[in-house]
Amino acid sequence: MNVKAYLKIKVINEKGKCIYYRRYRSRSFVIGFLNVIFSGLSEQGITNTNTAGTQYTVSDTDGTIVNASSNNSNYGIVIGQGTSAPTIIDYSLSIFIQNGTGVSQMQYGAVSVTSAVTNTSTNTGYITVTRTFTNNSGSSITVSEVGIIAWSGSGTLQTNQYYLIVHDLLPSPITVPNGSSLSISYEIQVAT
Repeated sequence: MNVKAYLKIKVINEKGKCIYYRRYRSRSFVIGFLNVIFSGLSEQGITNTNTAGTQYTVSDTDGTIVNASSNNSNYGIVIGQGTSAPTIIDYSLSIFIQNGTGVSQMQYGAVSVTSAVTNTSTNTGYITVTRTFTNNSGSSITVSEVGIIAWSGSGTLQTNQYYLIVHDLLPSPITVPNGSSLSISYEIQVAT
C-alpha cells in the first residue's frame, strides 16, 4: 500500500507528565476520503453523506479543509466513545464527544496541519494533522474512537457541509483524567 496513516495518542496530566503514549496504524479511511480525492482530481462535484446523515453535493470549487479553530467540534480531528467497528460508509462517529466543559465534554483545541515533508532518498512523504483536547469536565472521560471530519463550503451549491474522511476504533479505550489533555496526531504517508 502506497498510502497509509498512523495515529499517535498522548495523554498529559495536569502536572505536565505524559501518562499515556501509543502509536497505531490507522486502517479506516472511509468513502468521504475517496470522494475528496475524486472531486479534486476530476473537477466534478461529489455527492456525499454529511455528519447529520443527509445526502448533499459539493461542487469542485468548494474548499475542503480540516484545520478547525479552538472550541469548534464541527470538523477537524474529533473524538468519541463508541465501540462499533468502522465501516467504509461511516459518516459520523458512533458516540460523539462534544466541545465544552460539561459532563462528558472536552475542550477542543485548534487543529494544525503541517506542509508536506519529503524524503528523496526513501521516496516518501507525509503530512501531519494534530489536535489537543482538554478535559475540564470534573471527572474522567473515556475515549474509544477517533476520526477526521472535513469541512467543505463557500461554493455555489452548498455551504458549511461536514463529512467524515477517517474513522478509527482504538485498540483499547483511553481514560483521560479531569484536568488532563489528550493529543492526537494523524500522520498520512505516501511512498513510491
